[in-house]
Amino acid sequence: MLRDVEFLDMGAGHVGINRRGAGSCSVRSFDTSRPQRSAAMIGGPSAPGLVGRGAELAELADFLRTAAESGGVELVTGDPGVGKSSLLEAAVRAAAATTGFRVLRASGVEFEADLGYAGLHQLLLPVADAIDELPDRHGATLRAALGLGSEGTPDLLGLTTATVALLGHLSRDRPLLIVVDDLQWVDRASLLLLSVVARRLNGFAVALLLAQRSGHETFFDRASIPTLELSPLSDDDADALLRVSHPNLLHPSVRKRIVAEAGGNPLALIELPRGLTATQETAVDTLPATLPHSVRLRRLFASRIAELPESCRRLLLLAALHHGDDAELVQIVAGSSADLAPCEVAGLVSIQPDPRRVRFSHPLVRAAVVDQATDPERRAAHRRLAELTHDRHVRALHLADSTLGTDDHIAGLLDGVADAALSRGAADRAVAVLLRAADLTSGGPARARRLAAAAYLGANVTGSLAGASALLARARSADPDATETLQMATAAAAHLLNTDGGVETAHRMLTRALAPSPTEPGSRTTGLHECPFCRQPFADADDLRHHLEGVVNNAVHTLMVVCAFGGREDLWSGFTETVTRLAPWLSPVLRLAATTFADPARATPGQLAELDGLVAAADKSTNPVEVLEVAMAGQYVDRTPAAALDRVVQAGRAGGPATLAAQALLMQATTAVHEGRWADAAALVDEGLALCAQHDLRLLEWGLLIPRMILDAARGDIDDLARVRDRMHQWALPRQMLAARTVTANADGLAALSVGRFVEAYTAYCTIAEPGRLRPYAHVLVGNPLDVVEAAVRSGHLDEARRHAAVMASTLAPISPRLAFQSAAAAALAAPVEDYAEVFDRVVDDPDSARWPFHLARVELAYGERLRVDRAMRRARPHLERACELFHALEASPWVERAEAGLRATGRTRLAASADTATRLTPQEAQVAFLAATGLSNREIGERLTLSPRTVGAHLYRVFPKLGVTSRAGLRDALSGHEDTP
Repeated sequence: MLRDVEFLDMGAGHVGINRRGAGSCSVRSFDTSRPQRSAAMIGGPSAPGLVGRGAELAELADFLRTAAESGGVELVTGDPGVGKSSLLEAAVRAAAATTGFRVLRASGVEFEADLGYAGLHQLLLPVADAIDELPDRHGATLRAALGLGSEGTPDLLGLTTATVALLGHLSRDRPLLIVVDDLQWVDRASLLLLSVVARRLNGFAVALLLAQRSGHETFFDRASIPTLELSPLSDDDADALLRVSHPNLLHPSVRKRIVAEAGGNPLALIELPRGLTATQETAVDTLPATLPHSVRLRRLFASRIAELPESCRRLLLLAALHHGDDAELVQIVAGSSADLAPCEVAGLVSIQPDPRRVRFSHPLVRAAVVDQATDPERRAAHRRLAELTHDRHVRALHLADSTLGTDDHIAGLLDGVADAALSRGAADRAVAVLLRAADLTSGGPARARRLAAAAYLGANVTGSLAGASALLARARSADPDATETLQMATAAAAHLLNTDGGVETAHRMLTRALAPSPTEPGSRTTGLHECPFCRQPFADADDLRHHLEGVVNNAVHTLMVVCAFGGREDLWSGFTETVTRLAPWLSPVLRLAATTFADPARATPGQLAELDGLVAAADKSTNPVEVLEVAMAGQYVDRTPAAALDRVVQAGRAGGPATLAAQALLMQATTAVHEGRWADAAALVDEGLALCAQHDLRLLEWGLLIPRMILDAARGDIDDLARVRDRMHQWALPRQMLAARTVTANADGLAALSVGRFVEAYTAYCTIAEPGRLRPYAHVLVGNPLDVVEAAVRSGHLDEARRHAAVMASTLAPISPRLAFQSAAAAALAAPVEDYAEVFDRVVDDPDSARWPFHLARVELAYGERLRVDRAMRRARPHLERACELFHALEASPWVERAEAGLRATGRTRLAASADTATRLTPQEAQVAFLAATGLSNREIGERLTLSPRTVGAHLYRVFPKLGVTSRAGLRDALSGHEDTP
């Protein structure tokens, strides 16, 4: 992928990677004051003109030699113009000459960033014939992704497997080198796929060499990928490059001025002299006050473009404005070699022969081509592109850019483009398209509707609250009556929740806008279908239904959030009726969430089964909004699409939708708290709070403080708990968000339980709800129902405890395994004297109980204490020892102290107990550990021992700390000579 301008666009970053073994890397700085091997010494004839890149070329040569045998990944980063592409090109030529690599290449293009699998298409299309040599399932998957087959969009796992299979097939006879340049512009679908493929290259003779601009994040794990960062050239190397690239005589003062102003940027060093006159080059004429730099570089490209023949500039403009990879356009543009010849001579573009297409030498060239064109020329080019493309969304974008003034038809087409962008997770793109649609809209109400839709996305998805406020103002200006529409009410309510507005105002706006309308949806007025909520006419019934599904779902979803944070039953009044009345326009997940989120204790088995199906589908979804809708529906019933949430978080880290990323972090942190991964939970909370602070997402900040308060309460950090409580109350209560009292009372109750203040804990829980009664919409599952029973038992309210345990068994246990465990534990805590041991034994002997170590430890503690009271000291000690072990691993200090006090009362200290039992494996644990050490998966171990994979995982969870290892990799050595090994 030779780029004529960028061939010499190489900075002198003297930073490379010092490999210290698989999976580890460190950045080292090369001393630029010491002599280095020249480019010729490293790359020989294949690296002409590369100045100051000897160390970097050597680093890449080492990488390629290693990767030719066992595979590997390396990332080259640096500022624009620093020479990444040139370095890659030189390394590729050297690799092809010395190691015999087969090379596949792709390059990100800014205008292709929204096209799914455009990067994969570039990479694999040249070897499409090899797909036929793969097994049918792999071939069908790849053909679907590349648009060569009729199958639907493949799932990520299947496509990853097929891609790895193809790469392995291609690398059988000789090593394979995959080069991806301008990673920051590669489409997200291809990036996600490549990031997964990169982790599966070990053992294949496949090298993945990447390059991207500094300051851009991707799906790749930068911590585990060796990175070579290119820095600016030193003054000496800059002067040398200037002499090589401009052999004509430059006056020393002119050279010095250029070197100083270029700041070591190779592209600037190459381009700046081209703006000088002959008299300026020789210092006969004075230099201007400032030489072209940054934006001025674009002007330099523009001046060169202006000198091209008109036919050449016309084709160049088509290529620059092109959004996709349409074959007809490629043939028209790339096939006109004669017309494009002056561009190639000028070093602006190159023609790639197979597949034929135009490659710009630098992104600045593309931008300059567009800037240089007149408005009529740009509009004409967009019209031509709209005629050529077969993609309806790309056509709509070109039509919009070709239009002067308003056009309601094109504005309607852009609505579909915005929906498609949102479904791909490109929320910012969706907002931009909606704004363009608003500009094209002739009527005030319709324009206000689109502006409100953009504002809703800003408040609920992208995290742009300031932008949402401005858009709402624009919508009101476009249509003063827009405040009465459902779309405006929804956007305004979503914005109010995060700013200074109160729950009462937001609730009033939404309930009024959602109130029954005298005109039923779908009725005809003057031949048009009219929306009953905003009175907007739609010529097509399907368009009206699509509109209603969008605005009604957004409104009901927002109303549910308002009611939940309001924390009062009266706010929920009418909510069920609204959901029932508007059910035809509600999505299946929102209809479920109206129970599973709003009133989870009353979720039916049928609803939970339906939600399970939606969660499984969401785990494969690339639509982050859809993922978060499903995750919200399952939040309180322990059903969230974990893999999909992780993708949302990763996208947020790479600059994706901030609001969705913060929500996903909250759900991940909550799950981590439940599962006893408290260090992970704290890290997720901190990351989420930082994201909320950056985007001023105050409502989500409050949500993220909930798991933090739980950790504070359990670990006895009372000072931080008080600070967090005050912080939450100060923001939430003036805005009538009374649910804050529920979550802080829950944390206060746990803090009191932790230190043995049982009456205080019981009192705190009674402020939430009366024990034994699950009030509708009370969000009883925000906390842990087991805490209420424990507080009641310990404070002497045994009847209340048993009533609550009975309600848990009948109502909550069927919801999820976690709640089933808590229900069984509650029954044990409240069990009568004559049969408590049998009930406790069933709980602590359940292998699945290890999934919730904090609550299991509390059950072990309670069991040990009851046995101790009954003078059964020997039976009490193992339970108290286990409680000590689990609490200590969680760093739950108050609970550790309670467990150790109980253990001391039996006549044994924790130290003695630790020496006796800490490393002792049960027979089943020993069997599981031995089989895991042989490399068997949890499922395979379970099949041999007649256990579920989850039970196997629970056994391993207990085995690792006993053996002092953190993963399966250490099991073999740890088990060697262990007395419990079978």
